[in-house]
Order: sequence, then C-alpha cells, then structure tokens
Amino acid sequence: MPAEKVEFASPAWMEVLSELLPIYAARAGSDLELSLCEVFLNVPSHLDTDGGGKIAWHCRLRGGAVDFRLGEADDVDWKTTTDYAFILPYARQILDASTAASSQSHIDEGVKAGLHVSIGDRRKIPPEFYAMHNELALRTL
Repeated sequence: MPAEKVEFASPAWMEVLSELLPIYAARAGSDLELSLCEVFLNVPSHLDTDGGGKIAWHCRLRGGAVDFRLGEADDVDWKTTTDYAFILPYARQILDASTAASSQSHIDEGVKAGLHVSIGDRRKIPPEFYAMHNELALRTL
C-alpha cells in the first residue's frame, strides 16, 4: 500500500521529513557533518500559524546524530529561501537524469524572478539526500 500523502510544508510533512533525515543521514555515513535550512515564503493561510507568512525548518547532522527543528537558522551550510507556490512543483518532482534539465531551469527562473535564493555550498549535500527528496516528493501533495 502506498504511503499516505501529506500537504507540502504542513506539520505532517515536517514530521515525515524529520523521520527521513536520520535514515538518509545514516546512508550518507557517520562522518556526515551538514547543516541545512529551508524557508518557504507566502505560505497558504491555513499553514501560516504565526501570521508571518513563512514556514521554516533547519537541521544539523553530526556524528550520526540529527537535530531537526522548526524555525529559521542562518548559520548553516546550505540555506534556501523560496516562494511556496514557486517551489511546490519542484517539491513534488522526482529528481533524476530525465528531469535534471527541467528542474534546474525551473530553479533558474525562480532565481531570476526573485522567488528563490540559495546560499552556501551545495556540494556538501550528499547524493543520498536527493534520494530522500524523491521519497518525500512521492508523499507530497
């Protein structure tokens, strides 16, 4: 039976993400040291619990431990700030060789339009995390 689908950036989606992070971090190896943050702007009103128009999460991975938290962090290796509606199709897309060009084109368009900003060293993200993205994409409404 397929896994239940959850709304992008909802509390249920954050829960799935927090469950997947330790699995994929372990696959990347116990020596993984990485910190990430994603900020979603202009979120739908029913997800905007504090009235600020954004939802954020961050995590710190070190020595096999995963510290996942809601909220924004600036002192991370890779941070993405993006418009919710803009990134939603990407969040649902499977990333592989057949979608690489269209995925990158979508992100490039968002950067040009001021809807997507990434800061940091993307090379620090292990390949296993793209597989995690794909597993989460299959569950994302």
